[in-house]
Amino acid sequence: MTRVIWTLSRIPGFGIQKFRRLREMVPPGDGFLSEKILAIVREEEDWGRDFVLQFEEAFASGEFEQEMDRCVEKGIEVVNVFDPVYPKRLAAIYDPPLILYVKGTLVPEDEAAVAIVGTRRPTLYGLRTSERFASELAMRGVTIVSGMAKGIDSEAHRGALRAKGRTIAVLGSGLDVIYPKENVSLYKEVTQHGAVVSEFPLGTAPVPFNFPKRNRLISGLSMGVVVIEANQKSGSLITAACALEEGREVYAVPGPIDSVTSIGTNQLIQKGAKLTIWPQDILEDLAPQIHACLNETGPAPQRAPAGDSAGEIVLKVLKGNPLYFDEILMQTSHHPAELHEKLTRLELEGVIRREIGGRYSLT
Repeated sequence: MTRVIWTLSRIPGFGIQKFRRLREMVPPGDGFLSEKILAIVREEEDWGRDFVLQFEEAFASGEFEQEMDRCVEKGIEVVNVFDPVYPKRLAAIYDPPLILYVKGTLVPEDEAAVAIVGTRRPTLYGLRTSERFASELAMRGVTIVSGMAKGIDSEAHRGALRAKGRTIAVLGSGLDVIYPKENVSLYKEVTQHGAVVSEFPLGTAPVPFNFPKRNRLISGLSMGVVVIEANQKSGSLITAACALEEGREVYAVPGPIDSVTSIGTNQLIQKGAKLTIWPQDILEDLAPQIHACLNETGPAPQRAPAGDSAGEIVLKVLKGNPLYFDEILMQTSHHPAELHEKLTRLELEGVIRREIGGRYSLT
């Protein structure tokens, strides 16, 4: 099946919508074979003679076999849209790529993913924020998705790696064309602790036209997109727009009103993006989705680990009646941000729940 789908993906103008139409024409149980496809399109005048010729030439050219040989040599896997490994969230967008090139590993837990994107020319504030958000989210089992560009993207990947979490990099080039070149070592680290993916065949250069297409994959792989520092023409705003179109959450970290690198993010907030100043804001907002993803694939939630005195204190406080955040704060010695973090983690682990009205209680 991969050979047929790969061949179809190489025909100019052939995308997921035409593919779905063609798929519907194949009788159940017949399999998606080249002979069946040719028989169908030959009978249907709507497909046109040019399409038939392009498919026949591409299928007989041997390009697929050559591409697969190169992929095997470079340790790259080719996944089609029907493959069980293909990310479910990405498959659900309007125009998912028919073929995905993968170097590294994709695991079911990656469905609990958040994208972090931003400018290639960040301030120190932006770099620190990207690293902090990525590391804290990754420590709680969230896979960090970004585009491995300079600046915010690269720091997001590094933050996840420093936290010993998982991260996925989406390229606007073939997987054998590392861009930017200075990210060779980062590329290798990501493949060891996640995956580098692309929809583009090997050898594809990182031309500007490819990056808007790349951005829809970044948002498509994620539950939500966090934008940290973006000017008015930043590509990360395209990623945010793709997320909105697909019903994914969009978060923006505010910046100084006189900073060029924060104009785009501040305007996103004006337009309705969720203002976020703590990673816990995202964890709390996405808690049901994260919990569902990790529960489907991981071990059953457990109570606070041994030695986690801060978590144990919170649990002791909640052994009585359900309490509001301020009430818990008054009975503990935590800083508000630390307490927020502990409550969010315990909620994700299924140890406590937040009731209607905002009170916390033991499960």
